[in-house]
Amino acid sequence: MKILFASILLGTGLLGAGGACLSPDKCLPCSRPIGDPVDAQIREAFAKQGIRVSDGEVQRIRPDVLLALKEARVHGLGNSKVDFAAVQIAQDLGLDSGPGSSTVRNLCAAIGYLMRIPQAPPLAWSTYFNETVNLWNQTGFMGLMGRHQFHPVKISWEDIGRDANSAWGDRISDVGIWVRKDEADPASACLALSVRRDSNYRDKVLMVPAERIRIHTQERGRTVEKTLPQRLRELGLASEHRDRNVIVSNQFAIVPVPARNMTGAWKPGTPPRAAFNFSIFPYGSTNFVITDVIEGSSEAIVGPGTHQMLFANIDGRKAPFTASRAEDRPDLLRMERDLKAKGMDVDVQRYYLIQIPLRRDARSIRLSNLGTPPLGRGKDCFGPPLPCPTTLYKSSAKACVEESSGLGRVAIGHGEAEGAYFAGAGYRGTRAEEPIRVTVVYFVTPKARITEADMQTFAKAFAQWDAQAVWGGSFVVK
Repeated sequence: MKILFASILLGTGLLGAGGACLSPDKCLPCSRPIGDPVDAQIREAFAKQGIRVSDGEVQRIRPDVLLALKEARVHGLGNSKVDFAAVQIAQDLGLDSGPGSSTVRNLCAAIGYLMRIPQAPPLAWSTYFNETVNLWNQTGFMGLMGRHQFHPVKISWEDIGRDANSAWGDRISDVGIWVRKDEADPASACLALSVRRDSNYRDKVLMVPAERIRIHTQERGRTVEKTLPQRLRELGLASEHRDRNVIVSNQFAIVPVPARNMTGAWKPGTPPRAAFNFSIFPYGSTNFVITDVIEGSSEAIVGPGTHQMLFANIDGRKAPFTASRAEDRPDLLRMERDLKAKGMDVDVQRYYLIQIPLRRDARSIRLSNLGTPPLGRGKDCFGPPLPCPTTLYKSSAKACVEESSGLGRVAIGHGEAEGAYFAGAGYRGTRAEEPIRVTVVYFVTPKARITEADMQTFAKAFAQWDAQAVWGGSFVVK
């Protein structure tokens, strides 16, 4: 079955090797920014006025910088609305803006510098979407991944039990991430790219104490954090011998997330977002699945047959998850700060997919069956690659002001309800005496040229999970 599904993907182009832009030097240089100034340009503009700002400070002042820039372009640099935004920027940076201070004048000069940076026409969402899901056909991007020994995949094999030197096993699941080009149309979804630090066959994993995995439930309008063993006991799915540690695999999902200045199918002034669903296909077994994001957790029972979609459970209604550029979701960033201040383990860009094995002989179990992904989308998503990427992997140019990193943070939320949510039934007391697998996914989106700094971000995040592990390696015997 595993080989059959791989053949289907090959036939549709989902696992094709491909090759685009074989001569990266002939690609468009990134000599002009697309739309709003990138963080590096903001830092440069402020530095020219003797004001040094950190990455975190840039994120904090960015909304007021863009507001000042917008007002300056419409009404002129001397408009009072620009000065008002400059005062707020000064406050956020802890700078003196009192009488006799030159701070506001210097900040307005920085806004004037940003106004003089040439702007390219807005990028079409469709073009950006196609480039992002097709990154693995770009030789420059794949070369960068290969040099750092990272492994981009479209389908990730999340195994609890696999035979030695084999694609087969008694508890294997395929996992994919389906991002919609049109939020209202589930059939428009394409598989996004996940970056692992090992190949699917090697399947390097960690054993992490189960207490380290925290689940978040919504109770009477507030977020309650529980350890995974606590939640298992509540669900009637605890194991006496298998819940001390869990199997952990961590990866990054590179997903297309629209920016405000892109042309697309959303209302002007509305923060754009991309809807997505995970799909999971357990081969020959049945698993109870918990998904956990900053807004809370959802549960479903999946079994063999085909890929099953996972949704957010919003008051008994199923809704796709959404990915937004973090700066477009100040509400979720505020929630993250507030929950962390209470000592909770949350991350606005983190998605837990937790597979709890259920007994094969359990007759009472009813599957969730929330829907299946558009498996026939191969040609639409991965047709002839673009001859050269226009934004995501360009040749360097001295005139280009590049971001120190090209992948931006993503905030995960949920979209509109699309029907009733059925979590499954008859699962209590059916836990199989096998380990639990936790897939940890961090969402990022391309905002500029993908760089070495992004590879360092990957490595740092992987190392943070290594530090929590009691063991790391591969259960697959070569």
